[in-house]
Formats: sequence, structure tokens, C-alpha cells
Amino acid sequence: MTIRIPSPRFLGLALTALIVLTSGRWAGSAEIDPVSRPVRLMINWDEQGMWMSQLQQRRKHKQPLDAASVRRVIQTALDEHARAGFDRLAYCAWVRFESPVPGFKTCDFDKGIHTRAPGFQALHEAGDNQLAILLKRCRRNQMQFLVCLRMNDRHGVARTAKFYVENPGLRLEEFPGGLDFKHEKVRDGVLAFIREVLELYDIDGIELDYLRWCHMFRTDEAVQNAPLLTEMTRKARAIIDAAARKRGRSKLLLSVRVPQTLAECHRLGFDVKTWIKEGLVDYVCPSDFFFSDFNMRVDRFVSLCKGTACRIYPAIHPLVQVNFPENITPANYRALARSYYAAGAAGIATYNYQYNWRRWTGGTRGLVDGWPKTLRWMTQLRDPKALAARDRHYLFYPLWQNRSPSGAVKYDRCVINRKSGTADGDLRLRLYENDAGVPRTLSMQFRALGLEDADRLTVAVNGNRVPTDSIRRTFDRDGLAADEGRPCGPFHLHEFPLRHDWLRPGDNSLAVSLAKRSDKGAAEIVVWEIEIRVKPRR
Repeated sequence: MTIRIPSPRFLGLALTALIVLTSGRWAGSAEIDPVSRPVRLMINWDEQGMWMSQLQQRRKHKQPLDAASVRRVIQTALDEHARAGFDRLAYCAWVRFESPVPGFKTCDFDKGIHTRAPGFQALHEAGDNQLAILLKRCRRNQMQFLVCLRMNDRHGVARTAKFYVENPGLRLEEFPGGLDFKHEKVRDGVLAFIREVLELYDIDGIELDYLRWCHMFRTDEAVQNAPLLTEMTRKARAIIDAAARKRGRSKLLLSVRVPQTLAECHRLGFDVKTWIKEGLVDYVCPSDFFFSDFNMRVDRFVSLCKGTACRIYPAIHPLVQVNFPENITPANYRALARSYYAAGAAGIATYNYQYNWRRWTGGTRGLVDGWPKTLRWMTQLRDPKALAARDRHYLFYPLWQNRSPSGAVKYDRCVINRKSGTADGDLRLRLYENDAGVPRTLSMQFRALGLEDADRLTVAVNGNRVPTDSIRRTFDRDGLAADEGRPCGPFHLHEFPLRHDWLRPGDNSLAVSLAKRSDKGAAEIVVWEIEIRVKPRR
């Protein structure tokens, strides 16, 4: 008897069919549940940022803003994300105990969306809404779709939000516009919306955005009240799991966006370690409030996930520091992604991406033609290995002037005492550029304020002294104006080649001291705004 062995193609088709038949299903379809798909790129959108510019342009040019036209704008926007390679989209459908989506019983409808997003009134009056459109379009494009809750948003309108006005006893007086999550009524309101949105829409999960606005409790009560947020997270997990069972789905997701350091999370009452270890959250997005942090210690979050199914998606923002006039470039995106992947990130998240095309509608940031082409800047981040072949540009800048909205100081710089010649400490630089097997050139630069012509600095990287004759020093008498960077007075720019064998994976140190000094000059010399450029040799 002849035994016929099935061809590899037949076996592949059979395996695919088996996966489809045995996997969870959604909305009556036989396709693979979106939650089971791998995710490399994800994006979080507020109530209107994804389409506001497009709608404003239509109004400016007197183009139709009827329900059908607005629906097409939303659909096209989502399609552009899919073409750029995004796997997951989170849309903010709850903020300040209001929703920009009509029809919910557990929160008020934010009518302001009709002003911020031209044409949305016509869309809603036609019986349609942006959440339903996004969900359907994500299904078509095989993307995950989550509903995001901005947990304590304190934009200016927060002080006039109905729930805030009607519940003065629930307010977080230390942070006007915020609510105090020590009150059960506040936490229950969050859970009620989660339950309702899961009942009404077959979404893929919930994202809790704690970055808006970081503080859930009084600063002197946050640590002791952390168990209240953890218990709320347990209840949210139970609600989400029950919704998955009800819909016949294997799993629905719960995620959190939190500050980029575990110290901040602890001070604010976010017990991320427990959330991960108990399996309460499926992924975590560590992030600064507003800026891209090239020094983020992603590995510390990754280490918490060992032995769990939780994954880490650090966030990249279009902006790099307060008062800096321009957005980061594709080379900056590649540098950030290389570090994040090397530290163990499962993928890359992004936030406030509309800043990349703000000039289109008269803003001061981004590109006039930035929509939708700047979405492709994220496309290049899908493949961690491919990043090694592209230029990378690291910016180790002070993120905030003093304190960030979380309350943490994020103002990295080195201050040298002229009298003693010593610095107040080394600067930490997060890098994974020590691989000797990849031909490339590396260079470093920094600005030094307060030097005199006769002064000379000693520079060392991880204890390796940079040869003095390799340092090019340029004096900028005019300093930086507001349109050039963070404003500052006259400075000396120091530039020198960087050797890969000086570097180590992860934290690297830059030590600067005053080797030769004059009797003149400022009492303190400030070294800051370190940049590292990596150029592969082709």
C-alpha cells in the first residue's frame, strides 16, 4: 500500500483551519480573535485628535461635513493607521466622567465634541458614533481596538465638568479639576462605565490612562491608598473576564499607562508590581507625561513581568522637552525604539501623535503635510533588527524645567563648581550601542555654559578618558534663542568621536570635570543637552 504524505502547503492550510476552529471568536465571525494576534505598534488617541485636523480642513475649504462625509474621514484615518502597520488602537471614550460618545447611561455626554470635531453633531444625529465606526474598521483591518479611560484628566474644562461641579466633596483640592479616588463613589463610577461599554460594544479591552493627570490621591495619602486602586483593578479585571466569557471570547485585555519610573508609580499609589504579578493587567505603557525619554529604564518594568504573560510597550512622544520648538525626527524615533527593544519591550506605543501635523491647521509644530505621512515614521520601528542599519540620534535632554506633572524632578544636568573643579555627579546615558559586530561611527556632543576661553574640561565615558585633542570646542556667543531650542546664554559646544568599546548595554556614565580653570567666569558650569549620533557604515 502506498502512503501519500500531505504537501507542506496542505498541512499549513489544515493547521490554519484548526486554529480558526479552536480559537475564540468575535461578533459571530470565524476569524482569529484579535486579542490573540501579536502586537508590535500601538497608538493611543484622545477624544478628537485622530481626525480633528482633517475635519477642520474640510470646514475651512467648505467641503461637506454631513454624517457620511465624517464617517469616511474616520474610516480613512483608521485605514491609514493600518497601512502604517499599527496593530492596536486605544480610543479615549471616557474622561472627567463624561464621554464624547453618546448613548451611555453611566456618564454624561460631552457635547463639546460637536465643537472640537466639526461634523460630529451630524454624525451623532444620524444615529452613528465614532466608537462604533472605529471598532468596525479595526475589525476590517485586523487591528485590536481598546477603549481608553483618562483616569483623572485635569485640562481646563475639568473644573466645569458636571460630575465635578455637582460633587464638591469628591474633589482633589490639592489638584483642582481632579477627583479623589479614595472615595468609593469615584472608583465605582469608573467600574460602572467599564461594565457598560463592554456590554454595548464587542471591544478588545480597556486601557486605564493614569498619565492624565497622574494624581489620584492627595500626595500625603497616595502610598497608603494604593490598595484602593489595586482593589479597583481587581474588580475591573473581573468585569472584563466576565464580559469575555459572555461573548465566548478567550480573553479581553486590561492595560495601564503609568509614569516611566517605578519610583513615581510608588509615590502616586500605582502598585504596578502587584498588578503584574496577580495577572490583573495584560500590558503596561510606561511613559513621561508629555515627552520622549531617552533615559527610560524599560528593563525595570520588563523584570516585573518575568514569569507572567504581561508585556511592556514604552511610549514615544513627538516632543522631547519643555520649550523645545521642534518635534523629534525619524532618527530620534529609531534611537528610542532601539533602546526600548534592547531593554525587553514587546513593542512600541505612541501618544499625542497629532503634534506631527499641527502646522497643517495653523499650529507651530510638526509638518504642514504631516498627515498621514508621518505615521510611516512608526512603520520603521516594527522590525527591531532593521533599526541597526539606519541612522540613530539620541537626545539626553532635561525633560522638564523643574518638576513634571507627576511631581518628579526630571531636569538632568551636570553642575561643576568652579572653585573645586568637581561636578555634582555623573550624567546617566541609556544606550545599547556597544555591539562590535556592526560597522558604524558614533559621536557625542554637549553644551557647557559658564566656561571662559582659558577653561578646559576633562571628559570620561564609563571611566574612559576622551583624548583632549579629539574634542572640538566651538563657542556660541549668542546662545540659543527660543526658535533654536531651550533658550540659554553663551555656551561652548563640545563634540568628539565615541568608541563603541567604551560603552556598555544599559546605563552609561558621562563624567565631566574642570581640568584647567581661569579666575574669571561663572561660579558654576552647567553641562547639559547631550546628543549621540550613530551612523552605520554602508
